[in-house]
Amino acid sequence: MSATIGFIVTGAALVLCAAGNRAVARIAASEAAWQEARAAATQWAADWRGAGFDPTGTSNAGVSRLGRDTMEFSADWNGDGAIVPTASNPNERLAYAIAPGVFRRGINGGPRIAAAWPDSARFSFRDGAGGDLGPDPPPAEARTVVLRFALPDPDGGPPPVVEWAATRRNP
Repeated sequence: MSATIGFIVTGAALVLCAAGNRAVARIAASEAAWQEARAAATQWAADWRGAGFDPTGTSNAGVSRLGRDTMEFSADWNGDGAIVPTASNPNERLAYAIAPGVFRRGINGGPRIAAAWPDSARFSFRDGAGGDLGPDPPPAEARTVVLRFALPDPDGGPPPVVEWAATRRNP
């Protein structure tokens, strides 16, 4: 009789432990996704702020394409007057692409780094006065870009939506 009660208590304890482990794993995964999202958004914002940097005025750095899910721009970070990858700075030509589950940063046509953003993501664009430019604006008019994305709620609720804005310093 004692052994049977012991097995029942042990089984119940194991079921509770398994449920607790699943809950902790969901929370840890959600926190990891948030940390990755913050890191990727910080990198994107820093890159966008420098879009068009051209200290010599000869590199033709600037924004070449903007869309709801894509951005392409360049900056002459090493000041050599050319937008080409060098050993000292390979990041002079950048492209970003977003889609549900993907946030990619392409460097000079090279590899893309994916972030695990499982829900929606999009760019929106504003002019220097803060006016909305629509989903496909003329590249020269966009000064501020808003990156909007949602990550899953660890409790299964509606995904919280985050907006991250960055304004470029160069015309």
